[in-house]
Amino acid sequence: MLTVSALQLIPSALDSGLNLMQVLLVTCLGFALVVALSSVKFNNDASKVKNPALLITIALSLHNLPEGAAPIGATLVDIETGLTTSLVLALHNIPEGIAISATALLAGYSRKIALLLTLAATLAEALGAFAVYMSGSLLLDDRSVGLLLSLVAGIMIAICAKELIPYSLKTLGSRRN
Repeated sequence: MLTVSALQLIPSALDSGLNLMQVLLVTCLGFALVVALSSVKFNNDASKVKNPALLITIALSLHNLPEGAAPIGATLVDIETGLTTSLVLALHNIPEGIAISATALLAGYSRKIALLLTLAATLAEALGAFAVYMSGSLLLDDRSVGLLLSLVAGIMIAICAKELIPYSLKTLGSRRN
């Protein structure tokens, strides 16, 4: 997620006509959104693991809204590009689903709830695609795409920095002991 943000999303946002300050500002906004969401207690008995499970689901759902626009936009360029983009995103969504499901199961949620959380993030992508399709490509101008890419980069960086990397290090550290 860090690599995709640094090497793909942010450079693409800069190529969209936004200047560096605009990209950084919107990226920071995405980062701040995740930080703000992480301070919310989603339920009164939320454990230190249950909150991140819900946070990852919400953040990846937000990430998936604009991501759903990519195959539609690529198809407007040409059908082959649209099919390729759809295939790449389908493969990209496998680890996202695993991240949500694994975190939910580790948090003590049932398999059914883990499936529903994963489904929620998946439906967000379909909703993003539907919104772009219904807008008649109104949402696909270069600057709008650049803003969305910057926001998604900030969300992905925050998920990694705030949740995934610390949790992975903690889990690795506890297994060594």
